[in-house]
Amino acid sequence: MDEKMEIRLVNPTEDGFLQKIDWNKAELEANVRSIVEAYQGLVYTEDMVSDAKNDRAALRKLLNEIEDRRKLVKKKCMEPYEVFENDLKDVTVLIKEQISIIDGQVKEYENGVKEEKKARLQDVYAETIGELAEVLPFERVFETQYLNVSFKESKAATEIQEKIQRVKSDLAAIDALDSKYKLNAKDVYVRTLDMSQAMAENARLIKFEEQMEADRKRKAEEEERRRAEAEARAKEAEERRRQEAEKNAAERAEREKALAEQQAQEERASESGYNAPVPDKTADVQSEEPAEKPAEKEALPEEKKYKATFYAIGTLQQLKDLQEYMKEHNIQFGKAGK
Repeated sequence: MDEKMEIRLVNPTEDGFLQKIDWNKAELEANVRSIVEAYQGLVYTEDMVSDAKNDRAALRKLLNEIEDRRKLVKKKCMEPYEVFENDLKDVTVLIKEQISIIDGQVKEYENGVKEEKKARLQDVYAETIGELAEVLPFERVFETQYLNVSFKESKAATEIQEKIQRVKSDLAAIDALDSKYKLNAKDVYVRTLDMSQAMAENARLIKFEEQMEADRKRKAEEEERRRAEAEARAKEAEERRRQEAEKNAAERAEREKALAEQQAQEERASESGYNAPVPDKTADVQSEEPAEKPAEKEALPEEKKYKATFYAIGTLQQLKDLQEYMKEHNIQFGKAGK
């Protein structure tokens, strides 16, 4: 390819191209300025909206006419170039086809070099990984940039070894944790290869457990409080029942005592010649035949005497006092029924 290859223009020659387009710029510019000046400074009121739209349409029409003419001139200028460009593509395509063939061979060679480099890096990985092959496969430590020609193979090998050692150290640190959640932390680390995320997971689970324990204690304390309150209410109710029972027993004992005293009074009254106390009723005073007159001691006439049947209710002392009163006043008395 020592022969010089170039494009030689025949018609037009390089000096024969259109150097400048002459046109009536001054005339057209003057006409446009005069038209535009007619609109400058105009203020359209609300009732002039229709006029404003008409003026806008007129200016747009003028602009479109000028633009259409410009595009036509450009097309005329470009027509010979476009023909030249298409003709030249018939030539350049021959070169591009051959470049593609050579490029395929170059890429095949480069890919072979990359595969060999990758294989050597895999050997470095295999020598270093040990028991972590399942946890840390080659793809997780390999980076595509390692295969670039500009990336030294020794540097790539060092990075792979450092990554493996870092993972080993991190996993050992996780295993040394005094935490029941270290397996959870290890799962996160194996998935992300990020120690900070693994530690965050361990801390999250510990905090969650503490919260659960706090909730459990709170619920237990609440349950204990409710149980204690229930017991207190039960004790209060039992105490009220006990006091009520004692009160009832005391009242019953009082009644029994009063009844016993009443019976004792009745017995003493019976022994002393008095009827026992009976329910209070209105004294039944009954006029009867005059009692037999006692033997006359004196010739003086005696007052007429009557017999009355009644009963008295009172204490033993009161009944004794009543008996003494009747004796002092010579009132005869005896047991009822006689």
